[in-house]
Amino acid sequence: METPDFTIKINGTAYTVKQYSDLPPLFDVSAKEAYHRIGKTDAGLWVYVESALITENMPLQEIGEAIEQHLETD
Repeated sequence: METPDFTIKINGTAYTVKQYSDLPPLFDVSAKEAYHRIGKTDAGLWVYVESALITENMPLQEIGEAIEQHLETD
């Protein structure tokens, strides 16, 4: 089942989240000049899977937790 795009807000910055794939669950996350594809490891840590050439770091664990909360309530 495809999840519609959604927005999360972390530290005053709005991040647009789009689910890229179900298996493994990967998400495209973007804000301003930042873009990353992220996923969760078997150990439970969120990691960068792919990044644009010019991008800035994101609060990865906080974004991952917000994604999980959004998916639980959806």
